[in-house]
Amino acid sequence: MLNYGKPLARPDASVTLTKVTLDAVQLKEKTLQAALEAGGIRIDGRRQAFAEFMGLLDTFPVWFNIVTP
Repeated sequence: MLNYGKPLARPDASVTLTKVTLDAVQLKEKTLQAALEAGGIRIDGRRQAFAEFMGLLDTFPVWFNIVTP
């Protein structure tokens, strides 16, 4: 379970996907939207809650400098 803000007794949304789908999205082989449309990701509950959560996440280039001179 992943929460942001005050923990809820019952989540607003539940996301179900396989590790293969997660890997494909993380490696940018497939977009999140494409995985949703193909049925590789299932969202139970309030879909808008998941969209709000995704809006809180940052994206980084694959090769970013961890330490700079």
